[in-house]
Order: sequence, then structure tokens, then C-alpha cells
Amino acid sequence: MVPFLTELGFDFSFWVPRPSGLYEDLRARGWDVDGAPRSIEYSVRAWRLDPGPIRRMVTTPSYFRHFAEFLDSRRPALVHANSVLTLADALAARRRGVPTILHVHEMLPTDLRGRMVRKVAWEQLDRIIAVSRACAAQLAWNGRMPTIVYEAAPVPERATELRREPRPFTVGTVAVVSTRKGSDLFVEAARLLGERENAANGSGAPPFHFEMVGAPSDAIERDWARSVLRRAHEVGIDHAASADVWERLRSWDAFALPSRADPFPLSMLEAMASGLPVIGARTDGIAEQLVPGTGVLIEPGNPRALADAISWLATQRPVVREQLGSAARRRVAENFSLPHQVEAMQQVYRDVLAGAQSSALADVA
Repeated sequence: MVPFLTELGFDFSFWVPRPSGLYEDLRARGWDVDGAPRSIEYSVRAWRLDPGPIRRMVTTPSYFRHFAEFLDSRRPALVHANSVLTLADALAARRRGVPTILHVHEMLPTDLRGRMVRKVAWEQLDRIIAVSRACAAQLAWNGRMPTIVYEAAPVPERATELRREPRPFTVGTVAVVSTRKGSDLFVEAARLLGERENAANGSGAPPFHFEMVGAPSDAIERDWARSVLRRAHEVGIDHAASADVWERLRSWDAFALPSRADPFPLSMLEAMASGLPVIGARTDGIAEQLVPGTGVLIEPGNPRALADAISWLATQRPVVREQLGSAARRRVAENFSLPHQVEAMQQVYRDVLAGAQSSALADVA
């Protein structure tokens, strides 16, 4: 999205944790980027992780001092804080007088912590953006609703060429290995289908192959995620921490994402844009992405339902799978393309900047 907004006249400077892969990637692309080590977390469990609570508290003032220096050197007209995890940064920018947007890509919890985040964000910041209706509903506060700017994915010129008689029928998923993405549900569905395949040996039932792309990168769930990956290996699932997603999509026969919670997953949009038939859990933003005829929705938290949906897809005629993939691809092109996202974001930027200018004129008057 940023290159498109740059073409429309916006200039960007990035502040990200440093060192990090993101910092190195932005620097390699030639963007103006700066950062500092960031130890800020929003839960007791996270604060206890390395480097520990004392080290986190000691380094936090230095982090915000460097951030203030970054703002003073760039003098931005607007700060776009990306993710609720950057709320502290957003508040720091706003207190220095910079108009600030908080762009939320998460499903905010409904507990006390979630209520505090909503209250502070609405009272202190200039605009809140949500990535779906489901995400926006959880961010609502005292009758106020965030602006929705849907996530987007590029639509390849050519759709994935689906195999007419896939054997084995290959199913893939792309997600951080986590409870919220339902990684364990994907593994269990593979196990169930393996059992059915063994029981129906010789009956002509289609054989299956499963692939997972995603790392166990959530530090709080890392031990759980590693146990899921051990089970995945035991049932014959191929796993890669990272991969060329578009290349993988072209090698699969279907895509599945059995998330327990998911505001508006990019991986689902990419699979739809590729023309693959897709299966998703009927939860949060996935239920907004998949409408009738564009994919298969299953009840969340149900690996047997996922196994049944995969089995159903595998036994459909090629034309049925092609129709599902084509409809999914059209839905992304017509509703969730990059031009749609850029237009919506540009409007948010202009509205916030206009509001800031009006406030400044009012103060002078």
C-alpha cells in the first residue's frame, strides 16, 4: 500500500524495532527507517519473558527518548501507528502534538484490559481504523465506531491452474503457529483424514497431503506451538517456517484456515486471489471474506468439520472447485484489492490532516 500512497504525494518514514527483520527489510528497500530495541508488552505473562521485567522497565525510557528524537528530526504531519501493540507509541506521538491514527489489526479482548485500551484510544487519538466489521464492533466505544479500511491482496494476472485429478489432494495453510489461528485444528483434521484413508483402504477414497507454512513466533505460546509441530510431523504434515506463499498456493489443491479468532487474515485473501478453493472458520473477519459461493465456511473449533469440508472438496468435480476458486478471486478483485485499500486510507489521511489544520486555525483565532 505504501508505494501507491507515495505516488499520491505522501512521504513515509518508518519507526520499527531495531534490530529486527522488518528493519532490515525496509532498509534494503530504500525507505527512510529508524528504530530502537523495544521491550514494551501489555500483559504480565509477556513482561516476564526475556529479557525480564526489570530489563524491560530499564530500557523503556531510552526507547521513548529515541522515538521523540525520531519525531523531532522528521517532523511528521501525521503518525500512523500500525497495530494495537503500538498504542504506547501512538500516545507518545499524540502528546507531542502530532495527529495520530491507530490502525488495529487484532480482535481486541472484551476484558478490563480491552476496555482500557478502547477508552484511552478514543479519548487520546485522532482516528481509529479497523480492518473489518467484526474488528470494528469490538473497538466501538460510547456509540463511536472506527473507520473500516479492509485489508487487501494483489490479484495475480493468472489464476492458479487447478489439477483435474489431484492425487494426493494437497491442502495448505499459511499462519503463525498459534491457538488463535487454529494450527492444532489443522493438524487434527489431517490426522482424522489419515485414519479415514486407512480405514477405507482400497475403496478409492482420495489420498491427502497437508502442508503448513508459518513459524511458532508467539513467545508466550512457543512451547505449545512446538508440540503442535511435533504432532504435525507425526501425522506426515510438511512444515516450513517461511516460504514463497504465492509459489506454495500454485502447488496446492485447496487452502484452509480454521482460526478461532481472526480479524481479517491476509493469507485467506491471498489464497482467494490465487483462485484456490478455500475453507475458513465462520468467525470474525473470515465470515466477511467468504460469502456464499466463494468458499466453504465451517464452525470454528471443530476439526471434524474441517476434515469433512476437505473431504467434500476433494470429491467434487473439477468444475465445482474451479467455480469456487473463480468466485473467490472475483470477490477479492471487486472488494479487497490494493486500489480499494489505498483509496480508503488516503481518505482517512486527508480527513485527519484537515481536522488538524482546522484545530490549528481555531487555536490561532
